[in-house]
Amino acid sequence: HGVKASFHDVAARKFRNCQAYTPIECASFTLLSNALRDGLADCAVMAIENSIAGSILPNYQLLENGGFKISGEIYLRIELAFLALPGVKLANLKFAQSHPMALFQCADFLAAHPQLTPLEAADTAESAKIIAHQQRRDTGAIASAMCASEYGLEILAGGIETNKLNYTRFLVLHRAADYNPPKDANKASVRFEAAHRPGSLARILDVLSRYDVNMTKLQSVPILGRPYQYSFHVDLEWPDSEKFRAAISELRTQTTQLIQFGEYRAADKDFTAA
Repeated sequence: HGVKASFHDVAARKFRNCQAYTPIECASFTLLSNALRDGLADCAVMAIENSIAGSILPNYQLLENGGFKISGEIYLRIELAFLALPGVKLANLKFAQSHPMALFQCADFLAAHPQLTPLEAADTAESAKIIAHQQRRDTGAIASAMCASEYGLEILAGGIETNKLNYTRFLVLHRAADYNPPKDANKASVRFEAAHRPGSLARILDVLSRYDVNMTKLQSVPILGRPYQYSFHVDLEWPDSEKFRAAISELRTQTTQLIQFGEYRAADKDFTAA
């Protein structure tokens, strides 16, 4: 999702450990999903939640509708920089362009430079690309530092995000036919529906507890066409794969429409500011 040097691109490079790959630029999450579904892409990297903004609920629906499998995850600290054309001074800029969330996350920086009028755009990296291609000398972009080298811009200020503990979690997706779970998998994402009876969800959680399966996320998602009814998406981690499989087997008797989106290796989590 996004153009080159977007945070999706940064996350993909982190997951591949800087191994070469050919990115496909997608202007929306729907186009990203379509590219994977139609075989235009071998895999896809899709943001699913942010530590400040929360879950991206429409992406759960794309995951479900596409029938995709999760083969990995990445946690990326969102580090934002202020970029402009070479030779342009910060004091001479009139506008700061970026995605609305990035503008929000840099509120302190913008307050310290009141001459900058925020301009909302569809993407952080695309803002940098537009400024470079249109040679806009009155506008700076809030984007990743990688955008500077990608689009020939200069970093006027780095680390301008207000909250340094700002992380986005990305999922690595494959088509079901191409999915091969790693042998050392210790995490899974599943979706289920629970009966509308008192204690239904509590009994489900009790199953996980009895088999020593840790639920690291529980997200309710509206069911389309059924107002005010919800499915539950949960992330599960375990130290014993046999206990996990036993738990899933019992969960099938306690839930309906249970779908496993894949087993994968939990990403390292070091939630500290550099």
